[in-house]
Amino acid sequence: MNGVIYARYSSERQTEQSIEGQIRECTQYAEANNITVIGTYIDRAISGRTDDRPDFQRMLRDSKKGAFECVIVWKVDRFGRNREDIAKNKAILRRAGVQVLYAREHIPEGAEGIILEGLLESLAEYYSAELREKIERGMRESAYKCQFNGSAPPFGYRVDADKHFVADPEEAAIVRGIFEAYASGRSMADIRRDLIERGVKTPKGNAFSYTVLTRMLRNRRYLGEYRWREIVVPDGMPRIIDDVLFERVQRELAKNKAAPARARGESAVRFLLTGKVFCGHCLGTMTGDSGTSCAGRTYYYYSCYNHKIRRTCRKKSVKKEWLEREVVRLTAERVLTDEMIGRISARLAELQREEYEQASALGYLESRLRECSAAISNILRAIEAGIFTETTGARLRELEGQRAQLQADIARESIRPVPMMQAEIAYCLERFRGGDVEDPDYAAQIIETFVDKVLVYDDKIVITYNFSGDGRTLEAAVIDRAASEAECSDKVTGGSPRRDNSNKTVFFLPQVFGIVALIKPPRG
Repeated sequence: MNGVIYARYSSERQTEQSIEGQIRECTQYAEANNITVIGTYIDRAISGRTDDRPDFQRMLRDSKKGAFECVIVWKVDRFGRNREDIAKNKAILRRAGVQVLYAREHIPEGAEGIILEGLLESLAEYYSAELREKIERGMRESAYKCQFNGSAPPFGYRVDADKHFVADPEEAAIVRGIFEAYASGRSMADIRRDLIERGVKTPKGNAFSYTVLTRMLRNRRYLGEYRWREIVVPDGMPRIIDDVLFERVQRELAKNKAAPARARGESAVRFLLTGKVFCGHCLGTMTGDSGTSCAGRTYYYYSCYNHKIRRTCRKKSVKKEWLEREVVRLTAERVLTDEMIGRISARLAELQREEYEQASALGYLESRLRECSAAISNILRAIEAGIFTETTGARLRELEGQRAQLQADIARESIRPVPMMQAEIAYCLERFRGGDVEDPDYAAQIIETFVDKVLVYDDKIVITYNFSGDGRTLEAAVIDRAASEAECSDKVTGGSPRRDNSNKTVFFLPQVFGIVALIKPPRG
């Protein structure tokens, strides 16, 4: 019969070798029991105490397709460690005509098998609960001794051979510099920019974000406090920051929280076009910026990096609210129409179908199976007519083996994920219609989903959209400001100018899925 293998391990500290070992033994079990394996489902670093595991759930869904009759698992505890979930999921498989087999635990048929399987499931749940208690107890004892307890040490510390925290001289100096800079009034943006220019990375190898810097400035471990859950041990680890400096920083954080414009961070102001907006003159990145008027009011902009830092570009800053609103408004008006949603969904459905058909050998396999079955039928008719030789028998066995292999291959293809239908894609796109362009959350969803790139000129913006979910885009042409509307229409592959009451001329590009808008930006 056809079967699939399910493998799992629980902890990040386990390796891929655990999966390889499970699959190897499950494969050997399948071969020994004349089971053809048509698929493998793997969940990595996910506890068995829950059945909310991606590949496990996919296996349950695929069981309803009738492509396989059994699921092979290394041991009971790989299937799950919660008896209630195990019983529920086995019932789902049983209704689909699928049984669960264990490669390393032989469970006999009959009443005694029911008792043994129930006992193994209980032991799996008991072991999980006991292990959790032991780990908890061990971590608590380590906390009372102020030892490293598994989480990554904060920036500025490392762990010695005895699992105690020690200060890293170079990183500790950087930590003190960050605290002193912020206490002296430097903005979070300046500190972050300085760290990036110096090539300083977080323990995970990433650039410092505003969130990481904020957490660092609030971290009382730098005062020498060892913390693990509710356990707090003063002077349990080396001190890097003194109390006076730490309190100065806390007062500065509180003051900036009350007036977030003074020390703007990512969590305070969301620049929705970050990473997507570029200068039309130099093609350089435009980044979020702010300025304060004589009256004390703060304004937010997108500024060309080459203009502000390198002084090699003449592009002036553009107001943040205006640019984001225009991008969202144009997208909502010109892309989220019935016509465009129909065209996009049709094209995406076609692309998915083409990719699926190119990757799928189902038609070829079914054709081969029909040929193989016809050949077997011919030999059987010959045998019935009294024609039987050693060669005939060998050919019959060969064809039966081919048929079994083809049936297994067809079963494998039948559980491959199928592409979305056009109606499903259209439904997903239509959910974006009717939103409020002034709503930051709606604007963020529109920009994240549809917008690939925005080029900003003095008198126009060029928006390029994601053509499909895998990030492929088609570039929109740039319209010459001095050209006439008729010339522009010819340049944009059949696009026709449309005027509205906002002093803009919008050219819709039906062929390249982009928008070029001639605009008059607000002064200032």
